[in-house]
Amino acid sequence: MTAYRYQALGPLQAGEGSRAFLGLAINAENKARPVVIIWVPEAAEKDPTLLAKIRKETEHAAQLDHPNIVTVMGFAKLEEGHARVVEFADGESLRKILDTSKKLPPRIAARVVLDACTGTHYAHVAGNDDGAPLVHGDLRPETTLISFQGITKVTGYGALAFAPREIGGQRVKGRRVHSAPEQIIGGREAITVPTDVYLLGVMLYECLTGNVPWADQADYFDHAVLTLPLPPATPGDIPPQFEAIIQKACAKKALDRYPTPLALREALEAAAGGDVATTDELAKYLETLFPQSHQLRAARRHTIDAGIADFVRRQWADQERKETQPMMRAVEVPAHLIPPGVPAPKPPPAAAPPKPPPPPAPPKPEARGWTQPDEDDDKKNEGSSLPWIIVVALLVAGLAAFWAYKKINEPLPGVTPVTPPIAEVIDAGQPVAEVVDAGIAEVADADAGPTVEEDAGTALEAIDAGVTAVTPPPAAPSEVQVSISSSPTLELLLDGQSLGKTPWTGKLPPGRKVFTLQSKALGISTTRVITVKTEEVEENYTFEKGLVSVKAPEGAGVFIDGNRVGTAPIRGEIPVYEGSHRIEVRVGQSKWAEPFTIYGSQRVSFNVELQ
Repeated sequence: MTAYRYQALGPLQAGEGSRAFLGLAINAENKARPVVIIWVPEAAEKDPTLLAKIRKETEHAAQLDHPNIVTVMGFAKLEEGHARVVEFADGESLRKILDTSKKLPPRIAARVVLDACTGTHYAHVAGNDDGAPLVHGDLRPETTLISFQGITKVTGYGALAFAPREIGGQRVKGRRVHSAPEQIIGGREAITVPTDVYLLGVMLYECLTGNVPWADQADYFDHAVLTLPLPPATPGDIPPQFEAIIQKACAKKALDRYPTPLALREALEAAAGGDVATTDELAKYLETLFPQSHQLRAARRHTIDAGIADFVRRQWADQERKETQPMMRAVEVPAHLIPPGVPAPKPPPAAAPPKPPPPPAPPKPEARGWTQPDEDDDKKNEGSSLPWIIVVALLVAGLAAFWAYKKINEPLPGVTPVTPPIAEVIDAGQPVAEVVDAGIAEVADADAGPTVEEDAGTALEAIDAGVTAVTPPPAAPSEVQVSISSSPTLELLLDGQSLGKTPWTGKLPPGRKVFTLQSKALGISTTRVITVKTEEVEENYTFEKGLVSVKAPEGAGVFIDGNRVGTAPIRGEIPVYEGSHRIEVRVGQSKWAEPFTIYGSQRVSFNVELQ
C-alpha cells in the first residue's frame, strides 16, 4: 500500500461544523492527488476506546476495493487531529440531485440503484473480520454518491463509529425515515443482509416518486413502517414493471424480500429489459443539473487547484533553499590557526607497541590438523616490525592531511579568504554532533569573546574525544506570530470571530486555523486553512477579477451585490472580484435574481428574460 502524507485545504461543504475537508494526498514522489479528510469528533479524540474503534473500522473498510464503493484510503494522524481519509469522487450526493430534480427518469433511477446493489453486494461478500456479511444498514440518498463520470458509489463504510448513538434500539432523528421494520424495533443490532435490500427498495421508490414512504406520518411513522403497505405513487411515476419489484424489496418480513442485493439487481435488470441508462447517459444527465460553472462544483475545483498550486510553490521554494545552501568541508585545524585562549586539540594517544603473542596452548588430544610449533617462532616474533610500520603510516597520513588542508584552503589570486567564526555555528543552536555529521568545522575569530572561546574549546574537545554533544530540542512556543495580508483589504475572521481588517498581525497557539476573508461590498467570501507550527507564519492573498456579461430587456436595471452596475443593454463585460455574488435584473415590478460564484479570469454570462 502506498504511503501518503496528507494536507487539509478547506471545508468540503460550506457551513459551520462540517467535519469533511478537501485535502491532498502526497506520495513519496511528491505527487499530489485530491482526497476528502473527515475529522473524527472531538469526543473521539478524548476517548481512546472510541478512537481505537474508529481506526479498526476504517482499516477494515480500506480493504474494500470496488468501483461502486467510495475507496477508504486509511486512518491518519495529522497535526490537526485524527481523520479518516477517503477518495475524492468528484460528483454529487443522490440527496442533492433529488433536491434539484425532485425525481429521476426511470432509466436513470434504474442505473443508480443497479450500481448501488452491486457495491452493496460486494461488501456483503467481502464480509467482516469474523466472516459475517458486512451490512451497511444506512443506505439512503445521503450516503449514495454519483460521480460526474456517471458511476454510482456507496459511501459510509467504516463510519459506523462516527454515527450518532442509537439509544434503546431506536434509530436517530434524520435517519429514521430510511429504516427497515427490524431497525425500528431493534436498531443497529437487528440489521441483516435483507435490511440493505429493504433500504435499496426505498431508495428506488424515492428516486421514481420524489417522496420517502410515510415521511409525512410524523408521530405515526413507526406504526406505518411496521404495518402499512407502501403509499400508492402518483400514476405514471413508477413503471408497472418496477412496482412488483419495489413491493417485494420493501416487504415487512425479511424472509419475504429478495435474499441479496444481487438478486434485487437481477430482478430489476430483467424487468427493465435493457431500458437502463448507460454510465455516459447518467454523466450527461448529471451535467445538465450541475454544469462545470455551478457554484458548488466550481468552488471545489478552485479549492483543489489552489491547494495544488500552493503545494507546488512550496516544493520549488524548498528545492531552491537546498540548492543555495553553502557546501562546507571538514578539515583538520592546524595549531597555528587556533586563537589564543582556545585549548588546542589533544593529540591522539601514541599506539602502544603490541605485546608478543603468547606461546600456543598445548593441543588437545582429540584436535585434528595440529602440528608441532616451530622452535624459531619466538625469534620471529621478537624481530617483528609491525610497531614501526604503524608509526610510519600515522606520520604519512598526518602529512597528507596537512598538505590537503593547505591545497583546499589556498586562496585564489586576488581573492581575500574570509573565515567565519565558529561562534556562527555554535550560536545558531545546532548541536555539535550535527556539525560533525554535516562535515562542518569552523575556526573561531581571533577577537572572539571569552564565551565564544569556551564554546569553541568545548566543541574542539568534543570533536577530538569523539563525544556527541546533544542540545535538547527547544520547547514548543505557546504562541506563534501570524501575519495575514490581502489585496484588496478584507475583513478577517477566525472561527467566525472577526479579527479586523487586513493586513493583520497577531499571536496564535499552534494548530489548524480556519480563516475567512470577506467583503460584502466586493462580494468576496473565502475560507483559508493555515497550520500554525513553531515558526512565524506570513500569508498574502491576492484576489483577481472575473468578467460578467448580461443580456437583459432594454431599460432593465442590473445590480450586483445590491450595487447598480448599469442599464440594459450593457455593452462589454463587468469586472467582478472572485467570490460569491448575487445578480439582480429589475424592470418595473418584475425582478429576476440569482446567486453565482466566479473566479479569477473566469467569464460568466447571463441571458435574462422577464415576463
